[in-house]
Amino acid sequence: MALAALKLPAALAAVLQAVERAGGRTLVVGGAVRDALLGRPPEDWDVEVYGLSETRLAECLAPFGVHRVGARLAVFVAAGAEFALPQGSGQGVDPHLPWAEAARRRDFTVNAMAWDARTETLLDAWGGQEDLRAGRLRMVDARSFADDPLRVLRAARFAGQLGFAIHPLTASRCRRLGPQLGQVAGERVRKEWEAILLRGVDLPRSWDALQETGAIVLFPELRALQGVPQRPDAHPEGDVWIHTGRVLAAAGRLRRDQRERDLVLMLAALLHDLGKAVVTRRDAQGRWRALGHEQSLVPAQSFLDRWFPGPTLTRQVLPLLRWHGAPHALARDDAGTAAYGRLALRVPDRSLLLDLALADAQGAGAEGMPPALQKAREIWSALGVLDALPAPWLRGGDLMALGIPPGPVLGKALQLALELQISGAYADGDAILAVLQRRWAGSSRPDGHAC
Repeated sequence: MALAALKLPAALAAVLQAVERAGGRTLVVGGAVRDALLGRPPEDWDVEVYGLSETRLAECLAPFGVHRVGARLAVFVAAGAEFALPQGSGQGVDPHLPWAEAARRRDFTVNAMAWDARTETLLDAWGGQEDLRAGRLRMVDARSFADDPLRVLRAARFAGQLGFAIHPLTASRCRRLGPQLGQVAGERVRKEWEAILLRGVDLPRSWDALQETGAIVLFPELRALQGVPQRPDAHPEGDVWIHTGRVLAAAGRLRRDQRERDLVLMLAALLHDLGKAVVTRRDAQGRWRALGHEQSLVPAQSFLDRWFPGPTLTRQVLPLLRWHGAPHALARDDAGTAAYGRLALRVPDRSLLLDLALADAQGAGAEGMPPALQKAREIWSALGVLDALPAPWLRGGDLMALGIPPGPVLGKALQLALELQISGAYADGDAILAVLQRRWAGSSRPDGHAC
């Protein structure tokens, strides 16, 4: 496996030249070198600088709009790359550390190679090229590997990102280190999850590697899926764990390179069946059933609260979980257009719901677009709600003029007004207002529950 001259972005090349003019030696390290050897466009640029103090490096980078991101160790960002001094054996940096010793502290051999742009030389002291050829993820040094427990989760991430097998000794070291993963800051864990979900090429491999490396101990909601049975006629692939891995793979094929949207889809794929671990039981005929698993959202909420906190993702992901089976149920029941309209209002993004339902079906062995999903897409397209909901014809003031008081009752009335609008059975807001007026006038309760 040979590496032609690694082509640096022009802005980055200018920074490296400035650092070298100041007496430093610059080495491109990590993922950019690995990806170039694999014939992939580099995504992450990291540079180690030798021979300069932290202060001098900061001075060299200052004209390039640098900012510092490292707290304990100095890490600077300039020209889209991270610049760092080699880490010594203690808690600080050592600008004069031999490169091979600095590389010893990296996680995996495939990430421990370096490219000297000035001499156009590939440096590989730990067998990274050999492991690339073998499709193998192997730790550089067992002792230094334990310096950062996050590497347990990174092993699962790179297994799927690169499609590599984890070396048995590395997997064993990860399992011993796994219990310490709980000491890692949640934000760092979240970033690894984002990389798994957004950059994974072989997602079932990452999924199974969570167990292989012991990283799964940190995620009890996911671990609970192992061994949960499913009806063989509906899920010939196996238990819920196996199914989820296949759904992740199918969802990965539906990513659009739109980070925010893709993250919602992939989280929904990851969490969509957590409720099965709670509700799965045998029915009267002895068949395994998971009735109501879409409504059992506590495990998913727990996972999101811990690793993806904040209302934005929760508001987008949980409705997808709650209603991911609804398009199939509506088709089975031969529901009318109004029912599809009501479902459209229950999820923030109808196309995401269809993508999740498609991934779910393909994870159970379906090929192509299931008729139930095609029907939902066609109805929502005809109603004009597939990509976005229409602006409401009626506002709160319109309904309050009927005597409907502000508060929860008004909210329900507004929801009903939009449902009637989306149904396509009414020409304009006045027609809907007349319907609501009749319902409100016919209510015998002062709280207006007839609406």
